[in-house]
Amino acid sequence: MGRKRSKKIDLKPWCWYCEREFEDEKVLIQHQKARHFKCHLCSKRLNTANGMVIHVAQVHKETVRVVPNAMRGRETTEVDIFGSLGVPEADKADYEMRKRGVVEPEQKRARQGEGGQVDADQLKWQLEQHRLAMQQQQYAPPGAVRPQFGHAPPFGGPPAMYAPPRPPMPMAMPPRPPVMPMMPPMRPPM
Repeated sequence: MGRKRSKKIDLKPWCWYCEREFEDEKVLIQHQKARHFKCHLCSKRLNTANGMVIHVAQVHKETVRVVPNAMRGRETTEVDIFGSLGVPEADKADYEMRKRGVVEPEQKRARQGEGGQVDADQLKWQLEQHRLAMQQQQYAPPGAVRPQFGHAPPFGGPPAMYAPPRPPMPMAMPPRPPVMPMMPPMRPPM
């Protein structure tokens, strides 16, 4: 008989801001620098959200209040995260439980609201946002390219529509080749 294999699930490094998994810690850090800690004014990549806030304040004299491309509820710049370091223990435990499939249905429902209920105002707001998104898709210009799934629109706005670039205008006649100095002009053959 062979050995029994354990059913332990190896957890890969994951981004606290968007919950994306990575093969190794270096790739996670590159992702965070490119997606979450990048200056929106000069595209400088910084190591932490706090570093980005300080950079924008000192260099550009502006304030940053949210981490770009982060999930709702995790946009705060107060949590200092670098790779997997600094992730709050409660969120780390919750993520591990969800990956292992241990979360009870009651716990899943509790996230929506008190007792699994969504209040009427929030439901109306969600419905209005859905209707606006559907209208934009319906009235998109022909040939518009929609962003791929998983890419959030900038600053939580409605889904963006991008028109494809226009092809260059055809020219009536090709340009004449330049005349080389020191060469006589060409004569047609006789």
